[in-house]
Amino acid sequence: MTSEAATTDQARKRPSRWHLPLWWLNLLAVGVLLITYLAPHVSPATAWPLAVLAFTFPFQLAVHAFFILYWLVFRRKRMFLSGVALLIGWGHVWDHVQLFGSSSAPEEVKGEAVKLLSWNVRLFDLYNWDHSERTHDAIFKVLHRENAGIMCLQEFFYSPDKQFMRTRDALKAEFPGIQEHVAWVHTARLQQHFGIATYSLHPIAMRGTVEFKRKSGNICIWSDIVIAKDTVRIYNAHLASYHFGDEDYKFLDRLEAGTDADSIKTGGGRILGRLRAGAIRRADEVAAIVKHMEGSPHPVIFCGDLNDVPMSYAYAQLASGREDAFVESGSGFGGTYIGKLPRLRIDHILHDPSIAGWDFRTLPEELSDHHAITFRFAVR
Repeated sequence: MTSEAATTDQARKRPSRWHLPLWWLNLLAVGVLLITYLAPHVSPATAWPLAVLAFTFPFQLAVHAFFILYWLVFRRKRMFLSGVALLIGWGHVWDHVQLFGSSSAPEEVKGEAVKLLSWNVRLFDLYNWDHSERTHDAIFKVLHRENAGIMCLQEFFYSPDKQFMRTRDALKAEFPGIQEHVAWVHTARLQQHFGIATYSLHPIAMRGTVEFKRKSGNICIWSDIVIAKDTVRIYNAHLASYHFGDEDYKFLDRLEAGTDADSIKTGGGRILGRLRAGAIRRADEVAAIVKHMEGSPHPVIFCGDLNDVPMSYAYAQLASGREDAFVESGSGFGGTYIGKLPRLRIDHILHDPSIAGWDFRTLPEELSDHHAITFRFAVR
């Protein structure tokens, strides 16, 4: 071997000044990931920081993908650290990303196929007065195009006062024979009603509301819908959010631009407090819904704005023993939230195994702070 070749070989073996700090960061990232795997199993009332870590899981996946690629190039044996950590929670990875969707119905389907749409319509953009009518019309165009047999709408608004946009009467006019189940969480002056609504082109045999311990702006309604010879119970829910105010969003904007340590401590503490309170409220609400589902005489479908991600405790409780429509037949990352926070999948459709689901889609329109989601189903 020539002296030049020996020098080159030694240079290759010499550790880069970046490798050691990245290795320690990789170890730290693995530790955080392993702790995050506990989030679906531990109630936020016991350990609420796990609920916060659950929201970071998609970003942790990106971090570990970087480490795997980095070590693949420079130190191949080290890539197994992140690789093994991801394999430990492999099922959670597929809760967040799907490579191939399926639009075909399973062969074992026997009942009549129905399309279901779930959408947080954000009051049809009520308070953006300059554009509310335009947004309202655009939302109705999407509803008309999708032509779903069942529509579950959260943050629904209605008022008979003529100065407000038409909602209930417009839906009845555009979908002749449609049946409705609406429930209000708040009524303001001029008979402004705020709540939730389930619309069905199939008969609604029974309807009701799941009672929560804490009175708030959150709600879950159930509707027994008759589809040919079968009856399916549809749960339509809007669960506790984090109630971020203008001050919180301003803090997040300032955080991106850089801010001082005192502001970070004050604003960050306030946001963590909201995250903790929201996670605990959702756990209580989900417990009530799950208990109600256990008494259902019919196959169950849950849909709505859960305000929580697939790694969360709330999602795990609802999804236990049920299928996730996105995991079944969705594709991509399925993010549904469009607000200032990252686009996470917080709107879900879950159903009993006795129901077959296919053709899950996240609609592209950005007419609310949530994307609408749809899927087709039938009783097996």
